[in-house]
Amino acid sequence: MRIPILGLAAALVAAWPAFATAETPPPVLDSLVAQAMATSPRLKAARARADAAQGDLMQAGVLPNPQLSLQTENLAGSGPYRGTRAMETTLGLNQLVELGGKRDARQAVATAAQGRARLDADIVRLDLARDVRVAYATLLAATARRTIVAEQRGVAEETARAVAARVQAGHDSAIQQDRAATDLRQAEIEAARAARDEASARRALELLVGGPVPTLDPAALRDLGPAPAAPTTAANAPDIARWRVEVGRTRAAIAVERARAVPDVTVGAGVRRFNDSRDTALVVGVTIPLPVFDANRGNIHRAYQESVEAEMELDRATREQDSALATARERVAVARGEAEALAHSVVPMAEQAASATREGYRQGKFPYLDVLDAQRTLLAARLTLIAAYQDYHQSRAELDRLTGSAGEDQP
Repeated sequence: MRIPILGLAAALVAAWPAFATAETPPPVLDSLVAQAMATSPRLKAARARADAAQGDLMQAGVLPNPQLSLQTENLAGSGPYRGTRAMETTLGLNQLVELGGKRDARQAVATAAQGRARLDADIVRLDLARDVRVAYATLLAATARRTIVAEQRGVAEETARAVAARVQAGHDSAIQQDRAATDLRQAEIEAARAARDEASARRALELLVGGPVPTLDPAALRDLGPAPAAPTTAANAPDIARWRVEVGRTRAAIAVERARAVPDVTVGAGVRRFNDSRDTALVVGVTIPLPVFDANRGNIHRAYQESVEAEMELDRATREQDSALATARERVAVARGEAEALAHSVVPMAEQAASATREGYRQGKFPYLDVLDAQRTLLAARLTLIAAYQDYHQSRAELDRLTGSAGEDQP
């Protein structure tokens, strides 16, 4: 009854080194990120908003349209104005002339708004790349966990059969059989849960990329890459750049409101026809509003306060971004250290302990339950290593997102 248990245990011990030493797979992640960029409705909507801002910029630079007027006077009256004999007809052309730099101010606001929209689209692109990388790491970890838990269930099944045979032979008590059956049932539940988690992680990734995801090699988890050399400040991050542009836009909006306080001039010219004498004459006019009641002070005040708000939001965003960057850098360093310690020390030690326990079992020094305990310790170490790998990749994705380097090679 000892040989089947030992054979399965040895196979389970050998399974992780094969996983840990596999070569780095092809850049599947890059293709998944590119696929998400090409199909994401969220990114397409953000880019459409950026394109729409180009229309605002075009519209901000246009001049007011001229007005053509036709006016008829002194007709269909009484006395000498009966009929059309004394009718006067005036054909005129009027043009609004904007003063105070209104057109330039509008263009400055539209230019800043377009820059903000482009940065918003870039932020959406970075968020999408991060989300794909996080979902990718989640699926890799779920696949690795499902594989290990399935192997654990196989060991539990063989152990239950071995214990049942030993109980029938009178070598062990029925309590040991109950314990083995409990362990088997727990292993089956954990295997089913791991399979569901993997399926859920796959659906989440497929939702992001807009299509099916190929079978992934969990060995990609162990590819930590070089240590990140991210900046200690997020001053150049796109989120901060977005607020800088917003500050510029609100300042330009102040100029717009101040320019609106300057009255515009409407100039006009035309020709007038006198029916009774068949004569014609030129008509020239100028219209200037008098800012007696409305000097646009309320809108100027609002624009100024919105500019102050944008400056405070920039300060807040900078502080939060710097804090988030420091936290992300720390998480990456801690997760990397944990993964390396587990891979190079804890898991090998657990494997060595499991191997020594198996050898002691062969020699009759340990009961088979010690073998199972050592195997559980090894499995726990492997699962912890998977969690550390997953935490590293997800933290690295967040760090790259904060610095603006996530998906930088994607269009």
